[in-house]
Amino acid sequence: MSWLQLRFCPNSFRFLDRVGKAHIRLAPAPSLMKTFLAPLVVAALAAPLSAQTVDVDQPSNTTCMAGFWQADLAQSFIPTASNCSGAGLFMRTGTGSPENVTIELWDALPTAGGTQLATGTVFGSPGTWVDVFWTPVSVTVGSTYYIVFSSDTNSMCVAGDTGNPYAGGNTFANAGYGSFPSFDYTFRTWTGGGLTLSITGTCPAVVFSISGASPFAPVALLSSPTTGSLVIPGGPCPGITLGITSPTLRVINAADASGSITLTANIPAGACGTQFVQAVDMTACVTSNVEAL
Repeated sequence: MSWLQLRFCPNSFRFLDRVGKAHIRLAPAPSLMKTFLAPLVVAALAAPLSAQTVDVDQPSNTTCMAGFWQADLAQSFIPTASNCSGAGLFMRTGTGSPENVTIELWDALPTAGGTQLATGTVFGSPGTWVDVFWTPVSVTVGSTYYIVFSSDTNSMCVAGDTGNPYAGGNTFANAGYGSFPSFDYTFRTWTGGGLTLSITGTCPAVVFSISGASPFAPVALLSSPTTGSLVIPGGPCPGITLGITSPTLRVINAADASGSITLTANIPAGACGTQFVQAVDMTACVTSNVEAL
């Protein structure tokens, strides 16, 4: 059951596939998106929000610090913000081939009784930053945390610097997380308010408001009759976990410069009280909260 129809959608993307056991695909589109059953008017409204920004940043890249073929790779760091919404690594130029990279956030090393707080997987290439994002996790400013990372084909090398460029942490590598106190990977962590969805109005006349998206990012709006946990295996955001279990892609629209989208719709009365809605930032690969219609 499709219940949104787009009348005007600048800088948007066309819906090409159902989301569920399949995946999401994007293609450039003109100002109109695929037509659904009821009219949807899109207003790009700037609103105050807490966008994702870099918290800890170690950009120095002078060597191939450690390859994914080595075991137990990690970097310690001390956050300066009260939440962590993602982390990134720079892949050394000229080593390896593109592959899927997984980055995890831990409160201590896995071998020291640590607990995994968040995880994300994204496809990365040599010579680029590989950033993953997750729902913001509360962290304690001044305490030490760890990003732990691996890849699926053990091909690329994580860049770094052996001159101790970051005083708040250090490199770990090889079986048992061997410590290298004066070495640091080329890494960064992210902080921000995350992706937020709210629904106002009285169903069937509702307004979907999305904030906290990446600027100009394509954002998908999904609906489902049930909630739960569903991992999307493919598409542009492989490995993300939805909070709805039988999702249907309703619309994809580009956020404005502030990361906001407002969608006004009249939906079929039968959807009221029977559908749950969630948004996905398809650039940062993060999900919003789930809201009931």
